[in-house]
Amino acid sequence: MLTFYTLLQYLLAVLMWTLVGRGILRLMIPGDPMKNPVYKLFSWALWPVLAPLRATLGRVVPESHLGWYAFALLLALRFGLYFLFYGQGWLVLP
Repeated sequence: MLTFYTLLQYLLAVLMWTLVGRGILRLMIPGDPMKNPVYKLFSWALWPVLAPLRATLGRVVPESHLGWYAFALLLALRFGLYFLFYGQGWLVLP
């Protein structure tokens, strides 16, 4: 069970830090960021997180703030996963 927990945490961490990298890259690229292949790769990797948020919050939240909501969601998922596994006794820490 610890391996499953670790893989889920790594997946969420990669998505979270890719989102941070995409935001920093957006600040560094002048003009249209979609011309940059690294930014395109980050956007492609974050599609599973941003597409549902855009579908649910698209009319309420501006597009420029969607990344903050995605970051908060990923961070909450990481904490929730920890609390779930620890609370069920599946995660035994030394």
